[in-house]
Amino acid sequence: MSRKPISQADIDKYWEIFSHHSQGNLKITGDQASSILRNSGLSDNQLAKIWDLADIDRDGDLDFEEFCVAMRLIYEIINGDLKTVPKTLPDWLIPESKLHLVRAKDALDNGGEEFERPEPEDDTPGLKNGFEWYMAPADKRKYEDIYMANSGTHGQIAFAALNELYDSIDVPDTEVTRAWNMVNPSKTTTIGKDQCIAFLHMLSNRHEGYRIPASIPASLRASFEQNKINYDIESVKPPQRASGPDRNTISGKKAAFGESYITRLGIGGASTYKHSGTDFSSTKDEDWEEVRLKRELADLEKQITDAEAAADKRRNRDRHGASGASTIALVKRELEQMLDYKRRELRNLDEGTGLEAGKSLKSVREDLDMVKEQVDALEGHLRRREAALQQVLAEVEDEKARR
Repeated sequence: MSRKPISQADIDKYWEIFSHHSQGNLKITGDQASSILRNSGLSDNQLAKIWDLADIDRDGDLDFEEFCVAMRLIYEIINGDLKTVPKTLPDWLIPESKLHLVRAKDALDNGGEEFERPEPEDDTPGLKNGFEWYMAPADKRKYEDIYMANSGTHGQIAFAALNELYDSIDVPDTEVTRAWNMVNPSKTTTIGKDQCIAFLHMLSNRHEGYRIPASIPASLRASFEQNKINYDIESVKPPQRASGPDRNTISGKKAAFGESYITRLGIGGASTYKHSGTDFSSTKDEDWEEVRLKRELADLEKQITDAEAAADKRRNRDRHGASGASTIALVKRELEQMLDYKRRELRNLDEGTGLEAGKSLKSVREDLDMVKEQVDALEGHLRRREAALQQVLAEVEDEKARR
């Protein structure tokens, strides 16, 4: 399998497909994605395995990052880089935002997790237990907005950069400092994106009235040290709320966390990205058809090579096959000319200078069928010439025996 990261061009193309078929939602369902995935030509069993691998958070649907993973796996199989669907998702293909979920699952599968020595818990009256490390997509996008607005040129963020946020939330300074130290065990002056998101998640829950946990799971700490994957899709933002949240409820507090702060930064609101509304069924068919065309051309080259080798071998033994040899040479030249034509046509498809996509592909398919018929006719002719040769040799042997 190629370890080349998903390019920005592919991400843009996947976003067009995703936004079109998800009908503007933040996730795409199996029914919505069924038609586009089945256009790949893979079996339902293969597509089901790919869907399960890409659905990292196990909610039954795919968000945009998970959809990118699914599309990449499909192309890997179509291109022949993968023979079968892998049993587990390769590390280099795991989105950064989902890495902590994968680490947590791996830790549980390997017999549980080890935890740091717990720090003294906050004994403030009225706090609730039940802190959850799971981050809802909308919450995570809010944390990412805050991080992107305050991080430095190298993707790091300092504690003082969020002073304005600390003033806007109902979290004591001691708890803010404790949460920072938990995500920054090495005591550096700045932290990275994963650490910042975990830090903001703790502050958000503390703002809602939940007690900050005593330690961070080992699987989540591991993601702080392995921040390698970068899916540049920061432009995907949640729809803006039509009205303000009720700050007297738990859900209202959760929605209001950092809201005024983000508004002052000027980064709130719905995504400014607008898809063009293109119908991607034909585009996807063309992409996958081009891959199949390359395969069929390779198979055709092999058939021509095999037929040429067989013809040379039989020509050397058949002293009476002059007319057959000339026929073979003629067919060979026609096939070589057809192959050159196909190569030029494929190059035009790659460069986008050929005929209309649907017409070119249909013509290529018909020409390929014609070439295959010619190859079959050539092989049949060779078999008949071989049979005639054997008959002549038998007659020669009979004549020798009578003398």
